[in-house]
Amino acid sequence: MATTTQSNSHTTTILEEVAASQEHLRIRLAGALASPPPSLPPDSLPSVPLIDIGASFSPDNISAKKAIAQEIRSACLTTGFFQISNHGVTEHAITNIIEQARRFFHDLSPEARDRINVRQSPLFRGYEPADFSYVNPDDNGKAGGFRHQPETKEGFNWGYEEGLDPTGGDGKYVELDGSSPKETGLGNLWPTEEELPGFYDAVRDYYAQVLQLGRHLFGMFALSLGLEETYFDRVMTHPGGIARLIYYAGNNAPEDADTAIVQGRDEKDASKLGLGAHTDYECFTMLLSSSPGLEILFPPSPLTDNKPLWVPCPVRPGTFTINVADFLMRWTNGLYKSTIHRVVSKPGAKERYSVPFFFSINYDADVEALPEEVVGESKWQKLRAGEYVLERLRVTAS
Repeated sequence: MATTTQSNSHTTTILEEVAASQEHLRIRLAGALASPPPSLPPDSLPSVPLIDIGASFSPDNISAKKAIAQEIRSACLTTGFFQISNHGVTEHAITNIIEQARRFFHDLSPEARDRINVRQSPLFRGYEPADFSYVNPDDNGKAGGFRHQPETKEGFNWGYEEGLDPTGGDGKYVELDGSSPKETGLGNLWPTEEELPGFYDAVRDYYAQVLQLGRHLFGMFALSLGLEETYFDRVMTHPGGIARLIYYAGNNAPEDADTAIVQGRDEKDASKLGLGAHTDYECFTMLLSSSPGLEILFPPSPLTDNKPLWVPCPVRPGTFTINVADFLMRWTNGLYKSTIHRVVSKPGAKERYSVPFFFSINYDADVEALPEEVVGESKWQKLRAGEYVLERLRVTAS
């Protein structure tokens, strides 16, 4: 299905920006350090702050909300990553969705997974084999000068449905390509209840809670920019919300194997690239993960000889890892950082499950500049949210 666009020139603008994003990735990966210099004290390394957002749910506690918003702003101005506690998502929903990930990849038969293979979906929904996509297209080895570096992840992808939204939605949801699921009949691909009993209900419970958390966080992002808390409400009535269950197999190589991944490619074979270096596409990501593996490319600094540095993201049980994605970076005119990250399976690593939720605005809404007094004169052109995400996804397909 072709992407619906406003004009041919608008399509060209999106494709040019996708190409520019890939070139930016290549530049940042060049010379990136897989580990810090031996002389660098551990406490001088960049960190991912933990922010307790519990008080932000109190409607009358404006001072607490603004204080939390300032913590968020500080993280977004530097690394673009932070973690949150007291977020309101129940422990049951968290443990249950990780269990559903295990069931999907271990209990669902290959035949049942193949029936909902992502190759059958123009919207990239359903079961995704490891060889289907490369978030860093250079890793597929088809581009000149780049060696094939296989991603080892498997995924299950789904998106917004009104039945998953506890508000019921506004009845106006459209897909990435601007089509209405009510008219096309296209949408998510699910295993049947007989194939995986209770799976859909567990996914719905988790998705509903994280969707509402995303709406709440967008209000906090607005406050962090000096805007009214409700500033983004008008574009969250039927928001894009692609979520994934991702499985990373364990790595049986000895833990003392000598290995490093540099510029997204293995120097030796002991470490495995689960998910290539990339930035996320939408407004922000809310990530739940079962174990270590996520690495963040922190910006160059004098401490690292002005080279970017890969740093493992901490795993703090019960928290979500939040990172700024490209829409929010564009909206803030580059003020908030959409940071490159990847997933690596080190020697001796156990299997890993993660559940990223990519929170977006309504796919038929435009990402356009914030008020100039907030972020200055924008250097970005306006674009349609769904079109941009769809073009980014198309580039990743192998």
